[in-house]
Amino acid sequence: MFNAAPYSFSLRVPREISQVKFKTPVSQIVLSPTSMRWSPDFLDMVRVYCEQFPGVLPEKWGWQEPLNRVFDAQNLEMLIPDSNECETIDWQRKTRPKAEGSFRVRWLSMSPKVMDTHASVNVTVELGDVEQDSLVASLKALSMCVRADFAVLEVLTESYRGFAMESGSAPYGDRFMLSTHVLRHWLPDVFWGTVFGAPYVKLFGKDRLLSAPVAIAEEIGEDMVYIQLTERLIDTVNSPSAVQQCRVQVKKHLGIDAFFESGRGYDRLKRGPVGDVFMVPQFELLVND
Repeated sequence: MFNAAPYSFSLRVPREISQVKFKTPVSQIVLSPTSMRWSPDFLDMVRVYCEQFPGVLPEKWGWQEPLNRVFDAQNLEMLIPDSNECETIDWQRKTRPKAEGSFRVRWLSMSPKVMDTHASVNVTVELGDVEQDSLVASLKALSMCVRADFAVLEVLTESYRGFAMESGSAPYGDRFMLSTHVLRHWLPDVFWGTVFGAPYVKLFGKDRLLSAPVAIAEEIGEDMVYIQLTERLIDTVNSPSAVQQCRVQVKKHLGIDAFFESGRGYDRLKRGPVGDVFMVPQFELLVND
């Protein structure tokens, strides 16, 4: 059984409300440098999600527990608080395809040691309930909509769970919950589907990203590259060793010092916001609108 390393982290993603259980969860996370507190930005983000996932719309949502508000894709303005300054929304869908997720606005830190975060779109579904083409298309569309710095599409398999917990990409071991606080210290891994936005294009170089030894490497926007390790998402379950070998090859190609390695991690609370162990980009979070 995997035991969390002694430096398992105090700085973790704020735990989303989680009541939906998944046997083999597929998570999609899109991190945006925009605050998403301005209602036009927030509504654009939700609208693109609804367009990309018409069959996986939220059923109930809320700014806090209980999630008892009925979601209406034809009336997205209901998601805007009376203050007109947007807040994080958690949501659930218990009808198949079951899903849960959040539209998260930037978390503003009062401590310079913690620093502000990206806004994000997060969704988790059961493997096989949503077609691969839809998952990939939505990852790209949402990334372009919110000008993503980083985005991932990955399956949390039993064989990958231990490393995902240790590296900070699935800190609670039930689904992926990637945070800015982790990325300021290291990249947890190359995921099955990964969007590298401007900070990582600058860090690695566009040509190097586009020449990675993967099934798909394509430029999907200005300073934005999508990499897909293998042809099929189900390879993460059926051929985990082949997927892992591809991860290793890509990390070696891009530069291993940017990526987390077992034994080289550390307690992020005891270091500054940018570590001196791994190569990391400088994020330029946009000023609130």
